[in-house]
Order: sequence, then C-alpha cells, then structure tokens
Amino acid sequence: MPPSIPQPMTKEQLLVVLDDIRAHVEADDSFEGHLEYLMPWSSDIGDPETDGPEIDFRVRAGYRVGNQGGSQGGFRMIGRVE
Repeated sequence: MPPSIPQPMTKEQLLVVLDDIRAHVEADDSFEGHLEYLMPWSSDIGDPETDGPEIDFRVRAGYRVGNQGGSQGGFRMIGRVE
C-alpha cells in the first residue's frame, strides 16, 4: 500500500481515532494496524496560511476492524493516498 498523506485534525478528532482503535483492540476485533501523528506543520506538509490555526495534528493510520470470529473484516484508513 502506498504511503498516505497525513490528514489534518484537531486534538478532539485525534482522540476519537485513538478511542476507536482502543475499542476495537479491546473487543478482539483488530489485530494489526499503525498510527502516526505529527506536528501540524513542517517543511514538507501543511501550510498554516491555508489550513488555519485549528489544526493540531497531522494523522495517518490504518487498522483492521471486523476480525471477531476469524473474519477477515476490513481495513480503516486515515490519510489520503496520492
């Protein structure tokens, strides 16, 4: 899978993602994934002039969901693929 472009998020939005991942892992419904959260702006991503001050993080993640009962389930992805 190609790397994704991080999605801009507020702190509250990031907390929702973390809660969702935790809930799936706790329920034995996700057995693999990745999560990366970055400062909102750096030299290669984001622009404070166009993104606005409400952006707290840049997030990219991918994690399996629907793995209960041996099902293959699906894959939830956060970020944008070029």
